[in-house]
Amino acid sequence: MTTSRRAPKPQAAPTARAERQLDPFQIVDSSFVAGAGSLASLPPPVSAEVAFAGRSNVGKSSLINTLVERKGLVRTSSNPGSTRQINLYEARARDGAVFQLVDLPGYGFTRRSKSEQAAWASLIEGYLRGRVTLAAVLLLVDGRRGLEEDDLELIRFIEASRDVARRPVELLLVATKVDKVQRSSVRRALDQLSAAAPRMAGGGLRRAIGFSSITGEGRRDLWLAIRRVTQLGGAAPSSSGGAAREDDDQRTTDG
Repeated sequence: MTTSRRAPKPQAAPTARAERQLDPFQIVDSSFVAGAGSLASLPPPVSAEVAFAGRSNVGKSSLINTLVERKGLVRTSSNPGSTRQINLYEARARDGAVFQLVDLPGYGFTRRSKSEQAAWASLIEGYLRGRVTLAAVLLLVDGRRGLEEDDLELIRFIEASRDVARRPVELLLVATKVDKVQRSSVRRALDQLSAAAPRMAGGGLRRAIGFSSITGEGRRDLWLAIRRVTQLGGAAPSSSGGAAREDDDQRTTDG
């Protein structure tokens, strides 16, 4: 009398298991597109753009690098105010979504001449006022310092520049360097930032997103917000990550 053994269940191939675990929102490719020192030299508007604005030392470069999971796409500088042009980047996610990311020159750096500061202000304001594909401005604020007068002026300018001839420009508040804020105080700092900002057109508070380029905190929340404002949304998967890829498409900007 023989006993039959139950055939073992087939095991999923390692590659198949790995593919199921891949994050469709992961950025798989990013590149420098163009740098523009004047409005006339901006590339033609193609699709929805998300601009990053903030003071010269707020950590803009590090934030963009963390978002796209590449250490060297945007070169950081030890000298605040080193960027004198608008830099445009493109990022592509695993699910095929393509994002246009626009790094604006940092403001609030006083070591430049008044004429240079005026030229930068004219460049930034011209872009914010007239770029037809601008979907949102991410205003980066140091989570330890909160909104300063330059930041408030930028918010007022964006609100005053609303034009029915183009899509509404949404303003998102991002508190950077939250890893340097005491853990128990982060929520309070974000609430204070929201309360200090001018209200939205409907009277509601602007939600502030905490972000750390050191720990990656806030990266997923920020991508969800970007997907929403660019209408490339979707439900976020539970895991994220992926190795960063570096190449020579690098440009220098302020931190």
